[in-house]
Amino acid sequence: MRLSLNGEWRVQKWPFSTDEVALAAPATDDADWESMAQPGKVFYADPEAHSRDIPNWDRVTLAHIDPEDGAVLRRRVTIPADWQGKRIVLRFDAVYPAGRFYLNGHCLGEHMSGVTPVEFDVTDRVNAGEEAVVAVRLIRRHKFVQMDMVRHSLEFGGPAQPAELFAVEPCHIVEDHLITALAGDLVTGTVSGAVTVVNTGADATSAALSVELVDSAGNVVAEAAAEATVEAAAEASLPLSLTVANPQLWNDEYPDLYTVRILLTAGEQPAQRMSYRTGFRYFDLTPEGPRLNGNPVKFRGVNHLTFHPEHGMYTPKEWLRQNLTMMKRCNVNMIRTHYTGPRCLSDLCDEMGIYLLQELAIDWGTDYIHDPEWMPPAWLRIEGAVRRDRHHPSLMAWSVGNENMPNTREVAEAGWNHLREFDALVKRIDPSRPTIFPPPGPANKITGNFELQLGDIADTHYVFDNVKRFLADGKIENANSWEADMVVHTREAALEQGWSGCWVSTEYGIFNAMPDLLHSPHASIIDDIPEEIPSDKSSFVAFEERMRREWGFMRGEPTCLGGAFFPWLSCGAGSAEAGNPWGWVRWGEDCDWGVITADLLPKPFFWIMRVLLSPVWFPERLTWNPGDTELSFTVENQYNAIDLAACTLRVQQGAGGDWMTCLRSFEDIQVNCAPGARAEVRVPLQPHLLECLEKGNFGLCRFTLLDPTGYRPIAAEALVMPAEGEAGVNDTAMTIGPDAVLAP
Repeated sequence: MRLSLNGEWRVQKWPFSTDEVALAAPATDDADWESMAQPGKVFYADPEAHSRDIPNWDRVTLAHIDPEDGAVLRRRVTIPADWQGKRIVLRFDAVYPAGRFYLNGHCLGEHMSGVTPVEFDVTDRVNAGEEAVVAVRLIRRHKFVQMDMVRHSLEFGGPAQPAELFAVEPCHIVEDHLITALAGDLVTGTVSGAVTVVNTGADATSAALSVELVDSAGNVVAEAAAEATVEAAAEASLPLSLTVANPQLWNDEYPDLYTVRILLTAGEQPAQRMSYRTGFRYFDLTPEGPRLNGNPVKFRGVNHLTFHPEHGMYTPKEWLRQNLTMMKRCNVNMIRTHYTGPRCLSDLCDEMGIYLLQELAIDWGTDYIHDPEWMPPAWLRIEGAVRRDRHHPSLMAWSVGNENMPNTREVAEAGWNHLREFDALVKRIDPSRPTIFPPPGPANKITGNFELQLGDIADTHYVFDNVKRFLADGKIENANSWEADMVVHTREAALEQGWSGCWVSTEYGIFNAMPDLLHSPHASIIDDIPEEIPSDKSSFVAFEERMRREWGFMRGEPTCLGGAFFPWLSCGAGSAEAGNPWGWVRWGEDCDWGVITADLLPKPFFWIMRVLLSPVWFPERLTWNPGDTELSFTVENQYNAIDLAACTLRVQQGAGGDWMTCLRSFEDIQVNCAPGARAEVRVPLQPHLLECLEKGNFGLCRFTLLDPTGYRPIAAEALVMPAEGEAGVNDTAMTIGPDAVLAP
């Protein structure tokens, strides 16, 4: 029983006409307040303002914003009459960056996190059948605001996700933690754990729980039940376990989902029904490399910064679906959120088949990671995000904060101890997933850390020379603080401490990819091999060369889980009509990073990324030797579950000349190559190309790969060159149409 609070809210911005409590009171007349649709934006950075004109401007701490700044938002709703006798709860999925909450003038509390949900039991504050006034005191700045990465949010403020009132019976479910697991044999799936029931009634009651596991066709494939007597004003944890043989497995290519349906009956009260989707997968991290469902897996990822060009931190689900669809079309199969993403993001990743590294919002803790006062805000963010998302099969690992290296030698020990506590808390709440601790990239005296002393998966940002040295030498020298006090970590010690032997780069790339800048190779920012200035390269050549170098290394290294290009889409807001000085959008951190635009149009860089993130690569050159009647080369299949035998490899051949890329005829080549394996491809030469090569001229082969659904992840061309001598140009004419007659 739910009552959505989405829609028009009345808003008064600071400075207020009276005090906050009065503004939240039901008797206050809000008829002349501004009307705003929520969830959505209440504040943005001023598009006309320049930071040098703003005293104390600081995008990390928002020191330039008055601590009292913000707004009061109000909405009047009628509590349904049939909620009489039920427990009533007010829930906000997120208010960014923080809020204080009122109902009928009573302050319920505050929530100093902009990316995690908050709930209040308001049963005693409302009357069924009567009007209630919900009010939010939006807080634009608070002491811990930088944890939620406001530097990327363009000073957005407002309810960033949906809000609602809902009602439950006196005896109801307060928590369900049923862990979905797949045995290493890949044939036995389990859903097991406990469901916690609370009884707020005056008398003990008998509670009965039943749980069903339902496949995508609607068939119940497993079920379980449990009973308990729940005393008044008490709770009971009921253990449950289901087993299913040979479940359909979940991965990015075949995101097969099941539904867990939970039913609670207690006394004479109406039954409570809950459901969520889940999936079976086996994620195995070993020193030999990562595997998913028994096959090698490679995360072809991007960083996803929650942001909408009009609604700010609120990303409507269908817009987000379109955004993720563009990722899939770019051969992206993984997202690393660069602060905790919205609830619907996890749902869509489950459904669409996208691996998710969910970041827990503890950002840039250099100046605070050692401070005990900052521990409770960190725990708040960890617990809220982990409890919300731990059922999702797409969620592969927790990315615990971002670039949190202590500032000085003096505080380093306390800082690292706090990070270890964060790791322990994550694993207490969700013992089924690995953790990652993203390190800082190179800056000042630091050339970049390869973080493997914390978490199950090692990580590096933007540089790879350090990883290559570690793989060669078995040891790495990392900075222990920003004072560059160096500590040596060995492979043996890291494995003994719990490192899996696998690594990832949760941030690489960072290329200022303005689509208009055709000749800006220096837009490549943090790189092991910086671009020379000046340079005669185009922006696109520099982008492709760097991505081939960095992604190519990760792609070819067996112990590498993959990487996340930074970022997919740049945070940006505003327009020429709004007075934006740039005529379109003002970008977060002042850079148009990302391979698509704010309105989801692909930039040229999108197409480069799409080719290089293909699960199959083809050679750029092939050599023909006299007497050969076919071409041969090796491919590697980096699909997780698709055998290339189930795909179509469509080949076209052109004889060298001005029109050799204008191809019509094709043939399909059978290739049998299991996931993670290599196989030889043999292409019979067509007579026109063979004749061309025999004359000492060059030609080409075009390869188009179609997956089992008919989708094309890549089209590639290889120049075919004679082995000896300098290839000439074949004198060919262009076939204009099917009835064209070529002159002799």
